[in-house]
Amino acid sequence: MPTGSLGGVLVTLQRSYGVLSIKGRLLLLAGILFLPCVGLIAYVIVSMAQSADASIRRGLSYAAQTISGAVDAELRRYIALAEVLAKSPDLAADDLGQFESEARRVGLVSGDAWIIVSDPSGRLLLNTLAAPGKPLGERTPQGQRSQDLAFKLGRPQVSDIFTGPNSGEWVATVDIPVFKDGMPFRCLSIAMPAANYTRLLAQQQLPADWLVGIMDGSGRYISRIPKNATSTGQPASAGWRASAKVAGIAEFPSIEGDRVINANAHPQLSDWTVGVGIKQGVFAQAISSTVQTATIAATTICALALLLAAGIGRSIARPLDSIAVKSSTPGAAAPSDPPEVRALNARLAAAARAQAESARIIQDNFRLLAKARDDSSRTAEQLKLAAKYGRLGTFSWDGNSNTSQWSDEIEELYGLQPGTFPGTYDAWLALVHPEDQARADRDNKQALITGELHSEWRVPLPDGSVRWIEARARLLRGEGDSDPQMIGVNIDVTAAKEADRKRELLVHELAHRVKNSLAVVQSLAHQLLPRHDVKVRDFTSRLHALATVHTSLSENDWQGADLASLVTSQVAPFASAPDQLLLGGPDILVPVELTTQLALVIHEMACNASKYGALTTPGGRVEVSWSLGPDALHVRWQESGGPPAREPPVVGFGSRLLTRTVRHLQRTFSEGGLICQFELPWLETRSPGADATLSEAK
Repeated sequence: MPTGSLGGVLVTLQRSYGVLSIKGRLLLLAGILFLPCVGLIAYVIVSMAQSADASIRRGLSYAAQTISGAVDAELRRYIALAEVLAKSPDLAADDLGQFESEARRVGLVSGDAWIIVSDPSGRLLLNTLAAPGKPLGERTPQGQRSQDLAFKLGRPQVSDIFTGPNSGEWVATVDIPVFKDGMPFRCLSIAMPAANYTRLLAQQQLPADWLVGIMDGSGRYISRIPKNATSTGQPASAGWRASAKVAGIAEFPSIEGDRVINANAHPQLSDWTVGVGIKQGVFAQAISSTVQTATIAATTICALALLLAAGIGRSIARPLDSIAVKSSTPGAAAPSDPPEVRALNARLAAAARAQAESARIIQDNFRLLAKARDDSSRTAEQLKLAAKYGRLGTFSWDGNSNTSQWSDEIEELYGLQPGTFPGTYDAWLALVHPEDQARADRDNKQALITGELHSEWRVPLPDGSVRWIEARARLLRGEGDSDPQMIGVNIDVTAAKEADRKRELLVHELAHRVKNSLAVVQSLAHQLLPRHDVKVRDFTSRLHALATVHTSLSENDWQGADLASLVTSQVAPFASAPDQLLLGGPDILVPVELTTQLALVIHEMACNASKYGALTTPGGRVEVSWSLGPDALHVRWQESGGPPAREPPVVGFGSRLLTRTVRHLQRTFSEGGLICQFELPWLETRSPGADATLSEAK
């Protein structure tokens, strides 16, 4: 565009702007400021839609992983029981009658599962569900494939589902290979009805419009809720079968023909697939609802803002209209000034020269005042927003009147309407939970002495819920004998308290379940293995050692275990008197990563000392000392007062555990007793050798 044309456009715009009244200019300014706000609101709405989309997809993935874990837990339970039964002496002796009686004593034979025993060729030798005297026949093709794979890999396998020839139900089997003299001997199988997994899915309490299914390795449904047009054993939809090996989100048509968004997860113990999906229409409706709500809220806010801007513009323009003076000879004024200002300047031209200096000073003062007012207003608004979204309120206490002033936010925290708090100390104390009133009263009175308040209490709300409040305040003392004042904040910490409570519940539940698991293993060992066998006693003793470590970790909130307490708990069961154990070393909290392996090492050494060393005699002593180096824990075990130490002729479990768990191992077998020194890497996880030793011991 030529320079002259551009200048003409600018002059035209300037003249058009010059004819605008102050009211028009204010409305124009409001419109200009409003446009970026509209863009920001649109960006926020789009971000909310994207966040809702990602949240639903994360929910699907989390649900799939959770159900996959539940399936693994169910399979792990059957595998553990099957592995115990596979070691039965009756099964090894091929005494199936006694073996069936033993299985029934364990309680595994029921409507939820039953036992099958077959030879390597697939011929059925025992089926606890079959009627007595009925020919058992051969294994189904699916069962035979799982059995052959179990013998080939030498580990448990989980089959695809098939129709059981005796039960007539859809079942899957856990197949455990049993070897004799290094050759395949028998296959022990536990048959699990598919209905077990339908019940498992029903227990998950997922949204009613979600589709949840479990598919076996051949692409057939094991279970699905809601069933709709599907049944157990029916092939899954082509889309799900095609994406079964893909972990994460995929989209495909369901078996009913609806487009679904699906998340896959794969149980570790089987070739099955867990899918959690939602129809695309329901998915889009959820996001659309979020966007619609945000759009309505944003439109309402924008409309209110425009109405407020129009009202403020009229309130500013009205007094200026009243002072504007109409004149045919305007004074010295810029062409872009409003007509009202030009008329007023015409009448004030003569007085302006005499009052120029005073006007400049007044104008400067007004400018500074306006800036200070704007800064104060902006700061107050920022503090108000911070208080609202940070869930905190402010208060001040006057020592002269013994009353408090509360902000609107703090009244809302206590369940009050803004402006209804009377301000007295007794009125505040009455709002505190009765069980916390004594402590809250004590802390507030103590703050008058220390000058600082930091306390917490509960507040019952009108709707019956309870809110946790954290109070922080500082006492301000004036000069001389002036009355003190206190300023502070109350913060809503209910969410943090609830999170702490849930974490503690999870930790306690985990500890309880681990203890129960160890108790079940110990009970199985007592019931299934010879009670007077030395190896069985050693096994149960090691289980007890693990349980003791777990208890110590639970008591320390899983932050570690005290080294002295750890050593005492492992040696004390083998000592006939407390003075047989001497400890020496600094207070050390053993990290969780080292606790179990160190406890097992001390347990094995104490066990050996009770069999062959110092703890075999009342006068024997065991001295355990330790020190902490830059990167290792140094431990010394010294026995005295017992029989002479002799190097064992056979390398047992204890020796293997020592050599594969610790480093720099030094053992001295002397007439005075065993001296053993070793190191453990500090803040490092257990070595692979220790894991291998534990596996061999099993």
